[in-house]
Amino acid sequence: MQLIEGVEACRAALEKSNAARAFSAQPEIEAAVRAICDAVRDEGDAALLRLEREFDCPTLELSQLRVAPAEIEAAWRALPDDARHALQRAAANIEAFHRKQPQGDWHTTSPDGAFLGQRWTPIERAGLYAPNARAALPSSLLMAAIPARVAGVRELVLASPPSRDGSLHPVILAAAHIVGITEIYKLGGAVAMAAFAFGTDTVRAVDKIVGPTNIYGTLAKKYLYGTVGIDGLYGPSDVVILADASDSDDWAQRRGEACFAPTLAPQLAADLIAQAEHGADSWVCLITTSRALCEALQREIESQTAASPRAETVRQSLSNGLILRADSLHQACVLCDLAAAEHLEIWSRDALALSQKIRNAGAIFLNTPTPLGDYIIGPSHILPTGGTARFSGGVDVSTFLKRTSLVAASHQTIAVLAADLEILADLENLPGHAQAVRRAAAPRD
Repeated sequence: MQLIEGVEACRAALEKSNAARAFSAQPEIEAAVRAICDAVRDEGDAALLRLEREFDCPTLELSQLRVAPAEIEAAWRALPDDARHALQRAAANIEAFHRKQPQGDWHTTSPDGAFLGQRWTPIERAGLYAPNARAALPSSLLMAAIPARVAGVRELVLASPPSRDGSLHPVILAAAHIVGITEIYKLGGAVAMAAFAFGTDTVRAVDKIVGPTNIYGTLAKKYLYGTVGIDGLYGPSDVVILADASDSDDWAQRRGEACFAPTLAPQLAADLIAQAEHGADSWVCLITTSRALCEALQREIESQTAASPRAETVRQSLSNGLILRADSLHQACVLCDLAAAEHLEIWSRDALALSQKIRNAGAIFLNTPTPLGDYIIGPSHILPTGGTARFSGGVDVSTFLKRTSLVAASHQTIAVLAADLEILADLENLPGHAQAVRRAAAPRD
């Protein structure tokens, strides 16, 4: 990881890194994705089968495209008891967190006498995606499906790429069993996105696609938006750690537990490595005011990386990482906002107070390692990546809800507003708007 000192140098390094992390793709990949999507739109099931045979399973048959109920049940039964317990505990925590989120309907009477209100309704049918490339990610399925269930989505559909032998990963099927998904298709990446968007004889179209996927699937979501709703465009994972080491040597306890070692370096190195092992394209960054911590962290990262089973991947990721030393915690918070990270960890005795100064982050962890959010603590880990936390948030219950406004006004109320409305309509050269309101404002027999 590169060590950079001074706020201007740190800002320049972050801006360069943000540009590199911004969502983009090579033109030839975009062209390939468009061709896949157009083929599914035009050819339906024939394209699904041809493309899946090309990309995933050469022997796949159309009759095997949808997972049989017996296959789901068998995967659940074969799962070891401790794995069942862990998935069920994660599911319970995720549900408990998202039960706090649903938006309530409301209505009121305006000063002009109009009835105004807002209503929330769930989408009817959601298409979820569970990656199975670098590793099977049952946790991502739980993080998408449970908020959808809480929102009241009636139909949940899952797609995940099959293995070369045509089977779906049993742990993903087990997670689907937990959340009650029975409609599951062996489709990967852009092929799955196109099937969800356009529908075929075998796969009925959905209203919205939710879940992380590979670059082909992500570009397909971008291309298909408008035909179908999407949750977001997700790239490689990232984390920023803000470490206030000003008095780390004498920090004692938090909630009666030993929380801080004499130096923060071992814990922070472990947290950075945890995120780096997602892939060589993951991005990690530490921001602190302590030169001693920067130096200790570099030594600790080298030591822990050498012992990691994923050392090669971690080293590739860390080679693009940053260690930024700011002159003050205020400057450090400004840098955190500029990074707009997917995950932000704050290690400080004043972690909660510091978090209030930062506006751009997908999830903030206070003296807590990010992997708790990745798996089990409660909030969804499907979060904005690549600096997009400056304008978007993660998947939650609202992802699956539509907000509808309600308006009702008597002719007396319309008459009160008509004169000003007519002025506005004239400013926009839309006389028909004014005429419609004049008619509605006229007394009725």
